[in-house]
Amino acid sequence: MSASLESRRQRTLGREAAERISAGCYGALVSASTLIGLSEADLGLIVTIVALTNVVYFATHVFAYTLGDVSAKRPSRIVLHHMAVSAPMVSAAFVPLILVVVLAAFDVAIETALLWGVGAAVAYLVVVATAGARLRGYPALAVVFTAIGSAVIAALLIVAKLLLH
Repeated sequence: MSASLESRRQRTLGREAAERISAGCYGALVSASTLIGLSEADLGLIVTIVALTNVVYFATHVFAYTLGDVSAKRPSRIVLHHMAVSAPMVSAAFVPLILVVVLAAFDVAIETALLWGVGAAVAYLVVVATAGARLRGYPALAVVFTAIGSAVIAALLIVAKLLLH
């Protein structure tokens, strides 16, 4: 077996790690798209809306994946499994929200703080997606395209959100 193939096999993600990466990417997109539409809200409402939105998406994600799970595990084990691997959907909102709160505490305008929060969410998305591609053993060019694609998807989602408001 070639050294390159063996190296790729060692970097292959397990199913749970792949699900966590997917959930983290999804949570970052939800956070960014939620933050971008809140420039008229006060800080408390921003934190509440982003946190609740991510929790609702998390619950919906767990529900859908639990229904679609074909494993022979007991239903309670299936739910717990999907809750565990989907947790990054909620935790992905922490850094952008903390950044918004800290900037607001330093009297940065809410609109500016929100843009920084969106930037943090997009950066998180790109880092997690790119790391996932590397861990999957993708070639360097595919990793670069993953990073670019992640940023483009985030930008399209943000633009779509802005057009709706």
